[in-house]
Amino acid sequence: MHGLLIVDKGTGITSARAMDPIKRALRMRRRVGHAGTLDPFATGVLIVLFGDVTRLVDSLLALPKTYRATVLFGQETETLDREGKVIARADPGTSAPSDLGAALVEFTGEINQIPPAYSALKVGGKPAYQLTRSGRAPELVSRRVTIHGLRVVEDRWPELDLDVVCGSGTYIRALARDLGKRLGLPAYLCALRRTAIGPFAADDGVQVGWKREPTRSAVLAAIRPPLSITRAVGIPELRLTLSQSRVFIRGNTVKMASTHEIGTTYAILDDTGEYLLGIGVINPDGSLRPKKVLPHMVDKITRRSQGPAQE
Repeated sequence: MHGLLIVDKGTGITSARAMDPIKRALRMRRRVGHAGTLDPFATGVLIVLFGDVTRLVDSLLALPKTYRATVLFGQETETLDREGKVIARADPGTSAPSDLGAALVEFTGEINQIPPAYSALKVGGKPAYQLTRSGRAPELVSRRVTIHGLRVVEDRWPELDLDVVCGSGTYIRALARDLGKRLGLPAYLCALRRTAIGPFAADDGVQVGWKREPTRSAVLAAIRPPLSITRAVGIPELRLTLSQSRVFIRGNTVKMASTHEIGTTYAILDDTGEYLLGIGVINPDGSLRPKKVLPHMVDKITRRSQGPAQE
């Protein structure tokens, strides 16, 4: 089993627990992972990877994430979401501040953001939330994150529904906190749904943690091939001959007959263009160096080979 599955996670379960019904349906216990996490109260897209495809998880980090976030102004909680104790209150007034539009613009693009104290971010080898709960709140350092898009989709002041498109490492809870500070009000995230990761949309996902567990047939029918990852990310493709494929899939450098740009990373396909063999980089001498290979393709390529490999 080697592929990708879009999961639409329900509320009240962790990302790790959301994979349990999938593992049961596929009768798999190992080599199953997910790209990115969602807090238990949040819903929406999780990308689950199986088998050799777990090697490609880093490729998914470049994909933008799209959220529908509901922010409540006038209160702040210790966790910056609805799960925590309220630690601050203020009168939000009867309508949104007049400078809301300007504030949204200020939070678009590359911004500095301090992660929440209650987060899984590692500090000294331990998750920040563990240190915070033990009374040793860590000193978290501001870091650069990217907000590609930020707009109000519904105003029910003191609640706002926001559409957020952001890069990897962005905390929507921290965005709610900081937007509130910019407007002079405490604020927290009271609902969150990740509607998409790149082209992978929640509406196309297998529902987990909703009314019923997914069936084995439903999960099998929804699994996508490894090529769906590299094509979603937009990695250029390079097709090898059958003999070159035999060399590459075993982790060896491939001599190339044609010239390719040095240092370019390619998604490496077999001679049919149907199967992803892995990811490779062009060396200074023009040869192709494997960066990541998908070992399950060894048998398929070997069975199709006729005669000895030619480099």
